[in-house]
Amino acid sequence: MTAATRRTAGKIPFLLLMTAPLLAACQHQDATDTVTGWWHNFEGGEIAKLRAPPPGENLRYPHVGRTPTQAPDLPTPEARLSLTTQLEAQRNLAQRESAAQGALPTIPPPPKPAPAATTANTEQSGMTMTTVGQPEPESPSAINPAPDLATTSVPNASAPAKKTAPSAPAAEAELPAVVAKSIPPTPPGQFPKIGDLPPPPPQFPGFDLPRDAMVSDPVRPDIDTSTPEGTLIRFQPATDRVTGDPQGDYQHIVSLRGNKRLTILGFGAFMSADAALAPADQNREIALGLLRARVVARALIARGVPASAIILKAEAIGDGVRVTINH
Repeated sequence: MTAATRRTAGKIPFLLLMTAPLLAACQHQDATDTVTGWWHNFEGGEIAKLRAPPPGENLRYPHVGRTPTQAPDLPTPEARLSLTTQLEAQRNLAQRESAAQGALPTIPPPPKPAPAATTANTEQSGMTMTTVGQPEPESPSAINPAPDLATTSVPNASAPAKKTAPSAPAAEAELPAVVAKSIPPTPPGQFPKIGDLPPPPPQFPGFDLPRDAMVSDPVRPDIDTSTPEGTLIRFQPATDRVTGDPQGDYQHIVSLRGNKRLTILGFGAFMSADAALAPADQNREIALGLLRARVVARALIARGVPASAIILKAEAIGDGVRVTINH
């Protein structure tokens, strides 16, 4: 073997090591996948075989717009309408109850107690300033001793001396005391004791009374909880600016009107903390409702509806503006 052949034979293993990563890159495998494949090939058997293709590989992709093929199980239109009416009544009742309660009360902060006078301040107020090096003046008790109270006559001794009592500091607001009720522990493996049940309702032959027949229903105010009729135009809270683009609603109203009159009912606050049933609050919200109704009326007049065929109304509590056609 010549020297050139030996040099070439020594370079073959180096070339194989350099081409191995390139071949692995062509298979889109990293170093971990490549080593795993080598190990599986070394083990042999089922793990060394190629992975089976997924089922339906050659089938056409499904049309998403045609799925699901079966109609979902939904309630009937009558049941959905009943549920919608019930939810609307609950919403309107919540609006009225919130308005009846009014705004949340503002609790003033408790008064600050007066600062108590300290003995240090009293002593400091009685001290006198002297020049450095001068002796302090003698106390009055050393110069003029206090006279004997028993021998000294005091005019009007019978009249008691009037003293101004110091004003007591205002007491801060305190929370009521918490009364803790001890509950006896329940032994392990036993259920806690339940209180006595209410007496059973009276039974009548031939009638089945429910268990809650003796329970009284909550008292509700006698107000109208139905949703107003007409096309709804929404507004931003506490303003007369329309929300969204109501051009389609305006065109729909104009197309259905014909030669009939329109009633535009504007509402004030909608579930607002400022909404209340006080006269001043109602006046403010009615004024806002009239402003909203005027905005809708101007938009309809710009589309050919005569001003004489529009009736403006306003209420204090509601949502946006309702436009109805008078038949």
